[in-house]
Amino acid sequence: MDNKEQLPTILVVNDDSNLLKLMVAQISSLGGIHVVQASNGEEVIRLLDEHNPTAIFCDINMPRLNGFQLCQILKTPEFSQFNQVPIVLTSATYQDVVAEQVARDVGAYAYLQQPHEETDLLRLVRHTIGWEKNLDDDPSILAYCGTVAVIDDDPDILTFLSEILATDSWRVLTASSGKKGMRLLQDDRVQIIFLDYQIPDISGRDILAHIRRKYSDRVVIMMMEHGSEEIVVDLIRAGADDYVRKPFEASDVRDACRRAHGKFSFLRIHAQFQEKIDRLKEIGTYLDHLIAHSEESIFSCDVIGRVRVWNRAAERIYGYSAAEIQGKIVDEYLDPPGQTRKATDVVNILQERGAFTDKEIWRRRKDGMVFPVTATYSLITNPHGSLIGFSVIEHDMTAAKRLEEELIKSERLSAITQLAVTTNDQVNTPLGVILGYAQFLQRKIDALAVEDIHALQTIEKQVLKIKDIMNQLKRLSEPMVKEYSIEGVEMLDLIHSK
Repeated sequence: MDNKEQLPTILVVNDDSNLLKLMVAQISSLGGIHVVQASNGEEVIRLLDEHNPTAIFCDINMPRLNGFQLCQILKTPEFSQFNQVPIVLTSATYQDVVAEQVARDVGAYAYLQQPHEETDLLRLVRHTIGWEKNLDDDPSILAYCGTVAVIDDDPDILTFLSEILATDSWRVLTASSGKKGMRLLQDDRVQIIFLDYQIPDISGRDILAHIRRKYSDRVVIMMMEHGSEEIVVDLIRAGADDYVRKPFEASDVRDACRRAHGKFSFLRIHAQFQEKIDRLKEIGTYLDHLIAHSEESIFSCDVIGRVRVWNRAAERIYGYSAAEIQGKIVDEYLDPPGQTRKATDVVNILQERGAFTDKEIWRRRKDGMVFPVTATYSLITNPHGSLIGFSVIEHDMTAAKRLEEELIKSERLSAITQLAVTTNDQVNTPLGVILGYAQFLQRKIDALAVEDIHALQTIEKQVLKIKDIMNQLKRLSEPMVKEYSIEGVEMLDLIHSK
């Protein structure tokens, strides 16, 4: 016989390959266990007959066949040979009492939240394969209902209630005095408290007041004698959740405990939902603040382009208040004349390409002014993944565009001034030569006609006039050349480098 067939077999199921590898490695570290892995519920069905697992550890949130559905299938008559195989459901997605209750309803053996502690996982593994006993008080084991504290000075009542509740899978803690009961309440696992009204050392009413001050989420069932209706009303007003009368029947205790467990579960659900609501409110407030006070124009539209969100920056940049533009088609307000792309086209592009950015697109303000923006578009979907619209974040490029134009003008002016200085240097040399030869001819040629002398003098005057103009141009250009020149490079060098 194969050694693996003699070992207990754990079937681990998860569509997250990283988490699957982690759990397989952790379980394998115990040694003496054959570990089989699967990536989905359908694969589990195919592996059942081949491996006959001792226990199954399965993630809830899987495609096609999730953990809840797998539990239900394995508890049906068609899979009778596997009805008693303990199934431990795990989940990082569902982390509340509702998921635990659903897991209990579909017949799961235990519920382990992710990310898990390795010690918790290994404890459950040892328990499901029979290597470890006495885990009935482990809250992750769904057969375990919870912990009940019984506070009464009558030992017979303590014994009676302990036996009844234990048969219903409750963990029972008992205290025979008020002082012991007060210490008992410090156990964090206590969910339901059976409290005698007449405790000799501390009154039941005082203990009830203490519970309501420190342990408001616990359910208190008062125990009292018949004929104390006024006391019952007073205790209910003081915070008691229910009561049973002595002497009571087993059915009275079970019914009271069932009602108390329902209320405790409701309180847990309410607390968890309230925590989630508070968290969502915090996130919503933060996002609202972020959007409202952003310097960028932020707005969103539905799939046909009707404006839904319009922040303060959008109001400032475009001149439209939120009241003016919300519910209106954005194209009719922001598109300049001639723009052909509409909001519906944006939606189609987003569906094909995902988020995208227009480095420059032209918009129109309320006053009719057309200006450039950089726009980033993103799809908006609901929790089910259906498209409900798109968001736009825009940056006004007017100032940047103006600076760009000024820079171009500056570069052109720099080039002109550099050219003027270079021209002055290059023109002065031939002008000097012309002037020199004109003066030379006047001195060397004695028999020049009067009209020739006049011509040479005219040349000299014109050359001097040109030189004066060039020198003035140089003096005007030098400050601008210094301001706009490229450090360490002269215009003449640039010309010669061509």
